[in-house]
Amino acid sequence: MEMQSFKTFINELGDISGEYIAKNFGRNLSIDYKQDSSPVTEVDKNTEEILRLAIEKKFPHHGIIGEEFGNKNPDAEFVWVIDPIDGTKSFISGVPLFGTLVGLTHNGKPVLGLINQPILKERIVGDCRECLFNGKPVKTSTRTSPEGMTILSSDYRYCSYYHNAKNWRNLEEKALIARTWGDCYGYMLLCRGLAHVMVDAILEVWDATALIPALEGAGASYSDWHGLNNIGNVDGLVASCTAELHNKVISILNTPETD
Repeated sequence: MEMQSFKTFINELGDISGEYIAKNFGRNLSIDYKQDSSPVTEVDKNTEEILRLAIEKKFPHHGIIGEEFGNKNPDAEFVWVIDPIDGTKSFISGVPLFGTLVGLTHNGKPVLGLINQPILKERIVGDCRECLFNGKPVKTSTRTSPEGMTILSSDYRYCSYYHNAKNWRNLEEKALIARTWGDCYGYMLLCRGLAHVMVDAILEVWDATALIPALEGAGASYSDWHGLNNIGNVDGLVASCTAELHNKVISILNTPETD
């Protein structure tokens, strides 16, 4: 596996998708809503088409999984996983806390991930061994205590709705800073050492695949909501800057109910 050539290509994908998205950011776009009530625009769809065409031209035998247009050869040795705009709610609101996610799996294992924020011109590329922010290596914070932490989430309402609301509030109360600087941008902040915990109550494969190589490369500890590896759907994703902090966060989130 020629990782360097894949890294070069994934940066090219960030360039071409970012140029298109930046031209359309802030426009008054027509918005449709999917069955789960999440918004989607023509920019989401066109961005995925741009990425899929580039991948098919460069690697015609690779598989593709995309949020908007489904799967092509998903059991291939190499599969590219695309979320064209992760954080469409931010995008349509003119808030630059969204990004394009492109992940690459090898025999089902995420090995390379891109998080690209084209408006702020911020980019992370991770390969499980290192994490680069705008081309320079970054690492997570060394914080080990939840007291005084910065905790981020894409939507706090989901944390209470899909999981134990009391435990979530107990965790949130330990934070000095609790914000919805979420979606993929929250994981970018975590990888850069600027946040300590990032949680998502629900997550799909096109959300998670690009994140995992970046988190591993930056030294983050992560699991599903219950401390296991069943990441996706209502099992969500909990990522922390250190293993010690992660264990404490998972313990708080899963404290048994008492009468």
